[in-house]
Amino acid sequence: MLTVTLTLLLSGCGKNIPAIDPALLQNKLSVLLISKPNLPDTVKTVFTQTLLSWRDNEKISYEWLPDVAALQEQHVNKIQSTAYDYIIVVGNELTAQIQPYASQIPDKKWILLDDAVSVNASQALNDKQIAWKQTGSDFMQQQWDQWVKQEQGMGKTLEWVTTNDRPIPSAWAPSEEAEYISYADAQGWYTPFQNQVKQHGPNWIVVYSPLEASVLQRMKNLPAPIMNMASTSVNVNWSVVLAGVLDQMKKHQLTPGLQNYTLQEIQVNKPQ
Repeated sequence: MLTVTLTLLLSGCGKNIPAIDPALLQNKLSVLLISKPNLPDTVKTVFTQTLLSWRDNEKISYEWLPDVAALQEQHVNKIQSTAYDYIIVVGNELTAQIQPYASQIPDKKWILLDDAVSVNASQALNDKQIAWKQTGSDFMQQQWDQWVKQEQGMGKTLEWVTTNDRPIPSAWAPSEEAEYISYADAQGWYTPFQNQVKQHGPNWIVVYSPLEASVLQRMKNLPAPIMNMASTSVNVNWSVVLAGVLDQMKKHQLTPGLQNYTLQEIQVNKPQ
């Protein structure tokens, strides 16, 4: 809580300047917003309007550090030396990087907001001062389960491409079908994968983890269509998300831990 020093002065005509209600001072909040580079202008506009509304209507003081690609020493020093009540972090890369720092600074409340499909959704979060909004550990399975089961139910064969940090859900590709999974982060993976496609003759090549554009282009020469699940994206409804943040701040609360975005908070975009 920011410390405010009040001085009562007597005017020349003998009237006292009214004292500010201590309860109002107790409720005054300070917020630091840290956001990643290259945010769309529409998102910057929402942040600007929201912060100004918080200041004017809720008496919440704020600072905004935009375009932060990586947390630097000066950022850490500023956070440690300033009496922010809440620190809001926007952007998947930043949330993953800042979370370890947040664990070491328990005197502030941290709200980490992913802005894309969350890669680190399965990791544990036990710090009581941190809330982390994500798409959720089972997000991709929820979005694609119907399509996978439909294709498999029709007897179609799926050839999977992913990376070791993004395993295919076991319900889609059980261990006995391991030969139908290729790992794009393995050394020299593409030639064996290419041979497997020719041998298996799959109905679909399913890309589960993001690949370089040049690799995807190369895959188009293989004798199977590509379903690029990895291109699934989300648009965050920042007005709704920040309204929820404000509600917690006004109550001087924080719901800690990993939290999934609701369907009101995100719009999901999937390839057809």
